[in-house]
Amino acid sequence: MCNLDREKWSFEFCLTVDFFANFGNLEVLESRVKVILTAEKIKNFVDVVLHHSGEVTVECDRCLENLVVPAEGDSRLTVRFGKTPQTAAVTDGDDDADVVYVNDDDREVDLTDYVYQCVLLSLPMQRVHGDDENGTSLCNPEMLKYISNSGM
Repeated sequence: MCNLDREKWSFEFCLTVDFFANFGNLEVLESRVKVILTAEKIKNFVDVVLHHSGEVTVECDRCLENLVVPAEGDSRLTVRFGKTPQTAAVTDGDDDADVVYVNDDDREVDLTDYVYQCVLLSLPMQRVHGDDENGTSLCNPEMLKYISNSGM
């Protein structure tokens, strides 16, 4: 049986460094992040599921050399039609941080900012080269000498 109230879409794309540059982000030097976004319309809302995985290149916080860090995560967003946060029923049970409200007339929803934020939030807070099997830092040794000599 076909349910006319439900429609489903799936999108797959890769994020390049240009994607981040469009937001004025100069921290991401390279990007190899694959995004799979599925959207399912259910009556008066759309359930959006986002999965991203890959890696980005940023500067190491310690030695300033290039560092490849993983970028992976899953998130869910609800796009509601017709209601605004001021008139939405308290009993909806939705956390407004994960809900976007749009007019009934809107036929497109721009999720670019949402994708950008999800990817950035999945990056590690501290971006530093790790240590090798002997416990020696993989940071640039010349920069580590400079840091040690400067009293930092």
